[in-house]
Amino acid sequence: MEIAVRREPALVIVDMVGEIDVNAVPRIRDTLGDLTKAVSPQILVNLSRATYIDSSGLGILMATRKDTLQGGGRFVLCGMNRDVLLVFELTRLNKFFEIYEDEKRARARFA
Repeated sequence: MEIAVRREPALVIVDMVGEIDVNAVPRIRDTLGDLTKAVSPQILVNLSRATYIDSSGLGILMATRKDTLQGGGRFVLCGMNRDVLLVFELTRLNKFFEIYEDEKRARARFA
């Protein structure tokens, strides 16, 4: 699992590469937890290069979304491949998260 953070004036984009599983959760928690401490955090997580997600990965994304919303911010996901999106659909979390097909469309929603 690799995580890269791109900071822009009004938005933080987090790119996740590889498997989002129990082994990656501590690193994801540290990275996203720091971002949610900002005033009204605007976070976009790009999953276009994520190859897998398990229940612990879903859990950390749900917790981060909650923290972001409580801080008056916005938490958006984008770019899921078919396998990752299927996990969200099977768990019905595609109704819980704000999800966009690609980064360009997600960015437009922050404008």
